[in-house]
Amino acid sequence: MRRTSSGPTLKELAAIIGISPTAVSMALNGRPGVSDELRERVRAVAEEQGYLPNFAARALRVERSNMLGLISRNLSNPGYLRLIDGFGGAAEERGYQILVGTSDLDRSRETNLIRAMTNRRLDGLAIAPIDGQAVLATWQGESDRPLVLVNSARSARSSSVMSIRGDAFQAVRSALDHLLELGHRRIALLTNAGLSSASERVSLFRRMMKAAALPSRVISAGTADETIQRVARALAKDDRPTAVITDSDLLAHHVYDAAIETGLRIPHDLSVVGHDDLPTSHLLGPALTTVAVDRFEIGRQAATMLIAALNGDEIDRPQRELPVELKIRKSTARPAD
Repeated sequence: MRRTSSGPTLKELAAIIGISPTAVSMALNGRPGVSDELRERVRAVAEEQGYLPNFAARALRVERSNMLGLISRNLSNPGYLRLIDGFGGAAEERGYQILVGTSDLDRSRETNLIRAMTNRRLDGLAIAPIDGQAVLATWQGESDRPLVLVNSARSARSSSVMSIRGDAFQAVRSALDHLLELGHRRIALLTNAGLSSASERVSLFRRMMKAAALPSRVISAGTADETIQRVARALAKDDRPTAVITDSDLLAHHVYDAAIETGLRIPHDLSVVGHDDLPTSHLLGPALTTVAVDRFEIGRQAATMLIAALNGDEIDRPQRELPVELKIRKSTARPAD
């Protein structure tokens, strides 16, 4: 089949043939509901016109496995369980099974998982990457099936790659505005070391703090013990932060532990803002103020985007950012000093 960057869209191809876009998609992807005669005519016109959207051409000649892959960063973060629920439910509704793996924030493990899933001949993959650009290069070197980047940095996105995440700008902006309105001026950001998405939040945080004429403090760590130690050291300083914004509710839990270790009370001595709104976060003492992200919906949409790409359908908004919402609870208050 001739490849061209200027071939018709699915709708244009349907108009040329004189049938609906749905019928074109069914014919190109071997689905029932169209006659053999129409199927052959659609394929012939598609070839003549140089039509090759997404992964439809591949689907014409390669048998489907009816299996989608999902790779998370860390299953110790319960937020990814909701993502898996949304992804699995949407996939199963459409006749697909899912294969789930976790990189545990290890780059070599992530690469090995991608290659293992390629060897299983998955129809598509959704991944919450450590580094979106590195993952993209690995996947495209191994497979021509569709890929969705989940919760990835904006820098990894391109017009040819699907992605979905919560609105990173809105997340940082809403948390910071809340703390500034309370009167906090010594604010720190706690992130996971090595994540490209964390680097993006750091950049946003620094830019917003600079605009507010305030110094930006960033704490970056890996393991739970390392995180608690680094936060505790920051909280022990004379000019310690009076508030901490975290990249996840899981990291916020570690801030609570560090506050106990240093004898600080939340929120009287230290305000804390999380990110995720885990089901347990309102049960913390005090209940955690956090940026709520609908992980279930992110997973659901990631699966539907993959399947739409496999079916040769045009993807509405292939790079998606879902709105987030700040849930104000008891872990934030005006600074004591």
